[in-house]
Amino acid sequence: MSEPIPVEADPPIMQASLSAMPAGAPANTAARIGKNFSFRMAAQILIALINVAKMVMLGNYLSAVGYGEYVFYYALIPLIGSIGDLGSGVMITKSIARDRLMGARYYGDALMIKGAISVVILVGVAGSAWFMFDPLKAALITVVCATALIDFSQDVSVWILRAHERLDLKAALQLVNHVLWFALIWIGIWLHVSLTWLVSCALAAFLVRVGLGVWMVHRQFYRPVFEFDWARLRAFVIQALPFGLAMFVVVLYGRIGVLMLQALASKTDVALFNVGYMLSQPLGFISTALSMAAFPTLARRALRGHDVLASALRRTSKYQLVVTLPLMVGLFMLAQRVIPLLFHGTDFARAGFTLKLMSLGLAFIFINLMSRYVLAAIDLQKVYLQAVIVGLIVNVGVGAALIPSQGFAGACYALLGGEAAILVMCQRALSKYVPVTQLLGYLVRPGIAALGMAAVVWGIRGANLAVVVTGGAVAYVTLLFLVRAFTPDELRLMRGMLSSFGIPGMAAARPAEPRS
Repeated sequence: MSEPIPVEADPPIMQASLSAMPAGAPANTAARIGKNFSFRMAAQILIALINVAKMVMLGNYLSAVGYGEYVFYYALIPLIGSIGDLGSGVMITKSIARDRLMGARYYGDALMIKGAISVVILVGVAGSAWFMFDPLKAALITVVCATALIDFSQDVSVWILRAHERLDLKAALQLVNHVLWFALIWIGIWLHVSLTWLVSCALAAFLVRVGLGVWMVHRQFYRPVFEFDWARLRAFVIQALPFGLAMFVVVLYGRIGVLMLQALASKTDVALFNVGYMLSQPLGFISTALSMAAFPTLARRALRGHDVLASALRRTSKYQLVVTLPLMVGLFMLAQRVIPLLFHGTDFARAGFTLKLMSLGLAFIFINLMSRYVLAAIDLQKVYLQAVIVGLIVNVGVGAALIPSQGFAGACYALLGGEAAILVMCQRALSKYVPVTQLLGYLVRPGIAALGMAAVVWGIRGANLAVVVTGGAVAYVTLLFLVRAFTPDELRLMRGMLSSFGIPGMAAARPAEPRS
C-alpha cells in the first residue's frame, strides 16, 4: 500500500518534539544555525579562493578565446545537472529534517529516483552525441554529461548531511572535492593536456567525492532502505517537480548570458562576462551558507504557524542585508584593481567593468538566493518557479536586445534586469512574513555603516589592496556597532553562537535568550 509523503503534514514525532521544546530552544537553534553557517562559510571562502585560482590558471593557460570555449562547455555541467534529480534533492532534505526516523527509507527513495533519472539522461545524451558529432566532440559531451549527473548539488549523500544539519561534514566533503579538482587541473596544465582532459578533471574529482560521501553517511547515520513503491515514488517526484523545474530555470538563467554571448557575440565576450560573473557570484555563497544553515529550522517552523516562521525569517533577512552591503560597495570600488592582479596581458582588461556592473546586483542576488530556500521550506516552491521564469524571460529579452551591440556588457545588464524581476516576484509572496517596508528598514543602519566603510576605502585607496580590504572590513564592523545595527536580543544570540564554539566568557549569555 502506498504511504503518504510527510512533506506538508505534521508527523507525530515532530508534534511531540515541538510541544516538548525547552525554553532555551531559540538560543540553541541560533547556536546550531550559526555553527553550521560558520562551517559552511569557512569552507566556501576556501572554495571561492580555489575557484578563483583555478579560473586564473585556466585563463592564463588558454587565453581569452580558449577560456571562452572552456566556459561554454563547463556551463553545460550545471545546466544538465539541474535536471538530474527533478527537484527531489531539496524535498528529501526537507522530509528528513521533519522526520528523521524515516531517514533511511528516504535515503533509499533518493537513490532509486536519482539512479533512474541519471541512467535515462546519460544514455540519451551520450547516445545522441556519438551519432551526431565526431569522436572528439562526442567524448567531450559524454564527459560533460557524466560530470553533471554527479555535480555537488546532485550528490545524495550531500542531501542527507544537509538534512541532519551536519554542514561541517558537508563542508569537508566539498573542500576535498575542490582541492582534488584544482590539483588535477594544475597537473593537466603542467602536462599541456587538451580541453577534453581539462573538463575530465572535474569528473575524476567528483567520483572521489561521491565515494567519500557514501562512506560518511553510512558511518554517521544509516544505510539506505529500499522499499520500491511506484505510487509513492511517483507522488514524491510530482511533488518535487516544481522545485526541480525552478532549479533548471535558475541554472539556465545563470548560464543564459554565456549561451547568448556564444551565439550573438564572440568567445572573448564569453570569457570577459564569465570572469566578472565568477568573481562576483561566489560571494553569493554567504547568502547560500546562511540560507542552507537555516533551512531545516525554517522547514520545521513552517509547521508551527505564521508568527514563529515570521520571527525566524525577519532575522535571516536582516543578516543577509548586513553581509551584502559591504561586499556590494567594496567590489564596486575595487573592481578595476582586482583584474590586473589575476590575469597577465590585456586580454582580460575589460573584465573590470564587468565586475563593477555585477557588483550592483549583489543585494538582489543575495535576497533571491535566500528566497529560493525559504519558499521551498514553506512549501511554496511553485512561487519560486514562477519568479525564475519571469526573470529568465526578462534576462533573455534584454540580452537579445543589447548583446549584439554591447557584447558582454549587454549580458550584464540582462542579468541585473532578471534579478530585479525575481526579487519583485519572490517578495510579493514573502511580504506577509516580512513586509517590504520592514525589509527596507533593515537597510538603514547597515547602509550607514557601508557608506562609512566606502569613505574609509576611498581615503586609503592608494595603499596595498590587502590593506584597503582589511581597513574597509574593520571600519564596517566597527560602524555596525556604533550605529547599533543589532538589538540586545540579537547580540545575546550571537554570544550564544560563539559559546557553542567554546569561546570563553560567552556561555553565560545563553540562558537569558527569550523565546521568539
